[in-house]
Amino acid sequence: MLRLVKLTSMTMTVFAMRPLVASRPAISTLRGGLAPLSMAAIPTPESIKLYYFDVPFWRAEIVRIALFVGGIPFEDIRDQKASTLKEQGKLTFGAVPVLEIDGKILSQTQAMAVYAAKMAGLHPDDPWAAAKVDETINGCTDVTTTIGMTFRMPDDEKVAARKALLEPDGRLTMFLSGLEKICAENGGNGYVAGASLTVGDLAIWRLAGWLSSGTIDGIPADVISAFPAISNVCSAVEGHPKVQEWIAEHPSAYASK
Repeated sequence: MLRLVKLTSMTMTVFAMRPLVASRPAISTLRGGLAPLSMAAIPTPESIKLYYFDVPFWRAEIVRIALFVGGIPFEDIRDQKASTLKEQGKLTFGAVPVLEIDGKILSQTQAMAVYAAKMAGLHPDDPWAAAKVDETINGCTDVTTTIGMTFRMPDDEKVAARKALLEPDGRLTMFLSGLEKICAENGGNGYVAGASLTVGDLAIWRLAGWLSSGTIDGIPADVISAFPAISNVCSAVEGHPKVQEWIAEHPSAYASK
């Protein structure tokens, strides 16, 4: 089952990166004892802070959930304006999300996701499997960038442009087909690499949730139904006990339509 996410006008802010005031910071910690993937021991920093808006958009949410699943304490800061973070010198590339680790800043989706996943045991040791996870994250970025460009269009052009992206030869179809191939080549077992949860699976799930939310005019809510291997990954992630716990702790973000 795909989890549909209620997004408001903040969806536009995700791409424009305009200042936005959200909720208070919260500390997320592990409350269960699930064993992570086999990983070499990685020291946990004394302080981890994630800065982003109060929305479950995949670029930040996969970092949040990876840390949560791995039992890595962090500050989930959602009440800082982007303009304030920029004044503080925290926005290396002028945009959120960013991670602050013991006072040092890390940005860019893949870098943050892999860093968090390695600490949490959600990034494979095997070089090929690790590369497939990274490939998946990059594919999700391609999808986001493709749709993101349409938000700059006049309102009367957006829907037609997005429908064109979903034509058999459209760029969105191409990128989603690429993600489908990655998932299918792993046997269609519900994971993008190996036989257990990785941050690549989290990326697929959250991206699919955004695309299927029904809030992006011109993108049908059943868009993922044409990609069975992606759908299998979404079902596997959503059934994970720690993911279910995260959803339960953030009911407004994950309320079904």
